[in-house]
Amino acid sequence: LQDMLESGFEVIITSASVEGLNEEWLGRRIDNECIQDLKELHEDFGINPAGEGGEYETLVLDAPFFKKRINLIKTRKIWKIDSGRLLVEKAETLEKA
Repeated sequence: LQDMLESGFEVIITSASVEGLNEEWLGRRIDNECIQDLKELHEDFGINPAGEGGEYETLVLDAPFFKKRINLIKTRKIWKIDSGRLLVEKAETLEKA
């Protein structure tokens, strides 16, 4: 995750399906604080911080090889008991700054 972040990727969490990840994680950007929180959840619940066990899914909004970045205009959180997802209802592509 740290390598991805340092390489210029902009990524958000779009689904969560493990104890320790609640509705507040949906739409959260993966940044240094998020990585630290995921490491703590690894200690507390044994989840894979990189989500390799299906604990969460992501959406890449920008990457070094993207010609344009994705801007989310409208999203909706769908949460049922102990798992959920972020539904992207409207998005656009923008020129990179």
